[in-house]
Amino acid sequence: MRNTLLLRVGKTPGDPCEWVLLGADGQPTGTVQAGMLAEAATAANGLRVTVLVPASDCLLTSVSIPGTNRQKLLRAVPYALEEQLTTDVEDLHFAVGPALGNGSHAVAIIAIQRMESIVESCYEAGLDISHVMPEQLAVPCSEDTTCIVYERDLALVRTGSYAGFAVDPENLGMILTRQSVADDAVDNPVHIYLPAGTELPELGVGGAAAQIGYYHGSVLGLLAIGAGSPSIDLLQGAYSHSQDWGKLWRPWRATAALLLAVFVVSNVVMAINYFRLDSEQAELTSRISEIYKQTFPDTKRVVNPRVQMQQQLERLQRSQGGGGFMVLLARAGDVLRSNEGIEISAANFRAGRLDVDLTASNLQVLDQLKQTLAGKGLTVEIQTATTEADQRVKSRLRIRGDSA
Repeated sequence: MRNTLLLRVGKTPGDPCEWVLLGADGQPTGTVQAGMLAEAATAANGLRVTVLVPASDCLLTSVSIPGTNRQKLLRAVPYALEEQLTTDVEDLHFAVGPALGNGSHAVAIIAIQRMESIVESCYEAGLDISHVMPEQLAVPCSEDTTCIVYERDLALVRTGSYAGFAVDPENLGMILTRQSVADDAVDNPVHIYLPAGTELPELGVGGAAAQIGYYHGSVLGLLAIGAGSPSIDLLQGAYSHSQDWGKLWRPWRATAALLLAVFVVSNVVMAINYFRLDSEQAELTSRISEIYKQTFPDTKRVVNPRVQMQQQLERLQRSQGGGGFMVLLARAGDVLRSNEGIEISAANFRAGRLDVDLTASNLQVLDQLKQTLAGKGLTVEIQTATTEADQRVKSRLRIRGDSA
């Protein structure tokens, strides 16, 4: 058993309440406190709460209904008890307890309006309710004993594991006497708890052999001792925890449905994009393979065209003297760019040589360019040289890096 807070609500909405902390063994761990529900929620500090409902609000009885299906029992109980009640069953909440030995079931009945008032006020205060039980079933009592707790102008009576009631002290003696005569059990033990310092009222024959005990302080301290005994939890049907989750979930169903729709649509769009991109990638891969085969027709097998293309280029560069096009361009580029009077019209690299078509302002400039390139360690050959009418010279130079 976990630590809990035992809460005794007031007789009417807005009345102060009382509470006490219970340890893991179900026994009180402190003194009884009093205040409003918000103060009780602060004291609970997140603990689960067991609520004691005033005995005057709950009618305890029993009903005989065949079958063991609990849902069917909950539906059938109101109609089985309808003739015994003065209030319409539609206005009452019925909680079914465990099966009794005679084939019947214990039943607790409370007005729906009162039940909703208790539960809603506790939830609004921030209390985490785990059980709601009639307070007369928290009266400490052994089996086959009638136990009575006096409290100011009220007496709580427990006549069995799942039976009990509340009554004015003035009428208690008459009720006990009638019960003893009806049950033919005058010797049935009666245990009475009185506030310390008070005297026992006259109870007649029903209380003649009563055993008297006294309690100090609030009666909740005494009820806390019996709160762990068998009881009937009123959190059933519309007030069950599963229904609470349903109520919490209901306002969010539209939002959840929208989020689910967005999730589904986004995943569909992602899937469509994935298949489209996958198709485009396959098409590009096929195109790259075709280009590779056109560039290197002797290739028999294409595994990774990009990598194979890079390998082929590196192989070509290693096989060409002077380090290939980039090397020649780097060595000759500065000279060609810095010489005034030189206009380059075309360049072609093939078989390790760079052919440059250019126009020089005169033959002297062309000869000077050749010497400068040779000074860079390059082999330069003038392939053609044609002098125009304006003395400009069109020429083709073949540059190799053989002498580098």
